[in-house]
Amino acid sequence: MKIDAPLAFPQQVGPQRVGTTGPSPSQNQGESVGLSPDEAQFSVDGEKVQQLKAGLDGLPDQRQERVVALKQAIGEGSYNVSPQQIAQAMSSDLLGYE
Repeated sequence: MKIDAPLAFPQQVGPQRVGTTGPSPSQNQGESVGLSPDEAQFSVDGEKVQQLKAGLDGLPDQRQERVVALKQAIGEGSYNVSPQQIAQAMSSDLLGYE
């Protein structure tokens, strides 16, 4: 199928404000437009953050024993992982699964 219809492009392409009142951009040419910058404000409860940090600092490192055991197994050459486990871990990582 061949389509020979000419494509019509607008003469001036630029951002347009939607839902605003006032003169259209074509009526506004030559005038400077005072646009306010976007702003974002975040409220953080500093006390709550400190409480959470203190709670985390008080938790024991549960994985340290596992890390030591894995290092020992790797050092001894007794740590074996099947190709299926590696493939499953790689695909889970790529797909964002935990």
